[in-house]
Amino acid sequence: MAATAHDRRRPLIRRAAPLLAAVSLVGLGAGCSEPLPTATQKDSTTLPAAGGVTPTEGDGATVLSMFADEDWFAGPVPEPVNADPDRTPVKVGFVNVDAGPIGAMPELHTSTVAAFDFMNAELGGVGGRPVELVPCILSNPMSPDEAQGCGRKLVAEKVVAVLGGIGLSQGPLLQVLADNDVPYVGGLPVNEAEMTSTDSFQFSGGGPGAFVAFADQAVGKDGADRVAVLYADYPSIQQAAVDYGANLARSLGAQQVTEVPFPMGSQDYSAVVQKAVESDPQAIFVGAADMACTPILQALADLKSTAQVYMVGSCADRKFIDKVGLANVAGTRFNVENRIDMAQVPEADFPIYLEAMTRYGKGTNALGAATVSFRDAMNLWAVMDDVGTDVTGAKLIAALRAAKDAPSFGGHPYTCDGRQIPAMPALCAPQQVIAQIDKDGSFSEASDGWIDVPKVLAEHPVPVQSKN
Repeated sequence: MAATAHDRRRPLIRRAAPLLAAVSLVGLGAGCSEPLPTATQKDSTTLPAAGGVTPTEGDGATVLSMFADEDWFAGPVPEPVNADPDRTPVKVGFVNVDAGPIGAMPELHTSTVAAFDFMNAELGGVGGRPVELVPCILSNPMSPDEAQGCGRKLVAEKVVAVLGGIGLSQGPLLQVLADNDVPYVGGLPVNEAEMTSTDSFQFSGGGPGAFVAFADQAVGKDGADRVAVLYADYPSIQQAAVDYGANLARSLGAQQVTEVPFPMGSQDYSAVVQKAVESDPQAIFVGAADMACTPILQALADLKSTAQVYMVGSCADRKFIDKVGLANVAGTRFNVENRIDMAQVPEADFPIYLEAMTRYGKGTNALGAATVSFRDAMNLWAVMDDVGTDVTGAKLIAALRAAKDAPSFGGHPYTCDGRQIPAMPALCAPQQVIAQIDKDGSFSEASDGWIDVPKVLAEHPVPVQSKN
């Protein structure tokens, strides 16, 4: 019989599951989009199961019953159990930009809601107590005052943790949370505060992880001698692109590294792409995403560049690829934060995620950035469930700081001792995979499995400047 949500115990180390969660740069900063771990990217969640894990019919009422004899990140898949609605809820905050011209990612919100509905309907909440999501939605992602106001609101609501979405001025928010022993968990880390705060715990590598992977693969593994680095002129993006991309490429042996910054919100990328191509690079790293994806890919195609192009995972979205044409994009590489080779990751995380989004997240694209926020919510749930019904922010901070090779829902095991990337202590799982889009539209692994970002930086340290 499958274990219940309360009697199962997670092993200390488990294999990473096949959920694609590429966290790199979104529009202005970090973002995500996930090529499918199947033969061809599609638009629905009706997909072949990953890793040979095939859902059964179950009882027809729950997701977990469809995977009763399988394992997932938390050990044996538990038997479904409802949270007790009469008990005092465990409150968790959530901060995001849902609408607007800059950085809006409503799917992070809707998939987090889906995760909480899943927890209450099938995972028993936290020890029987329901989990309650308390959102604070930013109207201006660049307003420190608004971010700080969210922090005060959520502390007043007595949340035990805050799940991050997307924002650009989270420093004041993080300070309020730290002053009240409330951890900031996951999200799309864009600014330095999210990646350096001792009370921030990120299950990703952010921009630094992406660019380390680019440099390691292009220069360290493939031997590129000439590299061009394009990046949006925004402090945290510049730091990722220059310190962890350009400077690491030099440290790894590249003889010519051309840096090409461009203004935030640029409408014309032809000139900057041409400048990069004119340097005759063997590899091009691109530190921009969202609205910049299509014009940059199109400019590279128009200029018939022969360089190997590396772009952040959000640019792997089908909506960008279709605009440029697969024939023009084939061969482009992207950073992702899971394995593409499903034979290596047979856990049921990805199939469970798809079924949960079908049931609880209707109307949300399950194959985009939603994967990141669902993963973060599930990882937080697992820690809260271990802490128990008397969960507090201080206990969660202690548990997260003690995490070593802890299983991540659809990602690389995480360690939050602050030592993975010393200059970015909040990055608990910065490991990356380089995926390549092939001529038939499928994705394959260009890297040899995981790129161990902390190890690369330990062997090839780079000077890092603070970029507030």
